[in-house]
Amino acid sequence: MSKKLTYTLLGEGYAEYVFLEIYLRRMYAEYKPDTQLVSSRLMKPSGGKSSSSQVLANIQKLCIKSFISRDDIQLFIAGIDLDQQADNDPDLMKYKARIKEMTDKLGKELYGQYKNQILLFAPIQAIDYWILYQFYRLKKEIKTTDNSLESSVKDVTKKRLYGANANKTKIEKIAKDVADKADFEELAKQSKSFKLLHKQVKLFIEKH
Repeated sequence: MSKKLTYTLLGEGYAEYVFLEIYLRRMYAEYKPDTQLVSSRLMKPSGGKSSSSQVLANIQKLCIKSFISRDDIQLFIAGIDLDQQADNDPDLMKYKARIKEMTDKLGKELYGQYKNQILLFAPIQAIDYWILYQFYRLKKEIKTTDNSLESSVKDVTKKRLYGANANKTKIEKIAKDVADKADFEELAKQSKSFKLLHKQVKLFIEKH
């Protein structure tokens, strides 16, 4: 008999929702194939790209809606970009500060009560770098050296992924195509910030 796990995802832009939803489905298909994943659809980007300030403004409200207003949601995932180059944060102190921004906005009581069901992420620079690490699987390019892309300029990375005139359709297609083919264990070696999310997801799957 299959189980159902309903989750809420809150992120900055189109790529997060496509890439991470496929990532979660593939992880459960591998480790717990009897579990049916369902998105609560409480939050989706519309009319343009979101921002970290909007995520922080909505994070407590969405978490309350997920765990208190409804009784069928078991997982809440939220993230904001670090917007810093990796060489500016070698010890991940700025990464940790970004995570703390989210826990502070959630509030001590709410986060304390549901922390085992809350996963927080903060891609160094942006999630586009996670996608670019695995982009070579689509283009048959040479694999990029681990933990090297985050020192490059964000505009250059986005142009390489989505072309000169990125829009919702282009971003979602590339995010989907890469997520469908990605090796997430390899990506965890390529990106320190993805590794930290990957570890949380695997632990959550193991315990639930």
